[in-house]
Amino acid sequence: MNEHLIIPENIKEILNNVENISLSLAELPLQEHPKLPQFQRSIRVLDIDAKSEQQFISFRYKQILKDKETGEDINISLPSPEWVIYKDTWSYLRDGDNHLIELPVAEPEGNMNTDLVKVPSYQYMLWLLKNNKAGFTELLASYLDEFVEKHKENLDALS
Repeated sequence: MNEHLIIPENIKEILNNVENISLSLAELPLQEHPKLPQFQRSIRVLDIDAKSEQQFISFRYKQILKDKETGEDINISLPSPEWVIYKDTWSYLRDGDNHLIELPVAEPEGNMNTDLVKVPSYQYMLWLLKNNKAGFTELLASYLDEFVEKHKENLDALS
């Protein structure tokens, strides 16, 4: 494609990296599988289906196990519960250091004097991306943490 150009080494390196990039959207590390600790485990995000008007995002992914010594993918089928963010899904607002924001309650009841600030997840994701508050993989990692926490038992099951 660029054979007619005199390409300096630093640009050749970039072109090589572009040509050899993994076609998955992201691969994010997970804790070791409790029954398969001899392997590294990750989530490989394959597709994202986002519907702006419906405020809906669906992630298609696979759990990946890799041999710790060779780095080779191990062909063991692991569960992949549905990973979806709906219009009514909410997240906690975080500050610039990624800490949850907790504020005083307007009318305290019992011993509840503070609470975490909640925001609609879909809109929050867009706001973070559009305002350069989080990079794509950083954003996925943050939402993956919440997803894993919620579905840990199912993700850790062996088919």
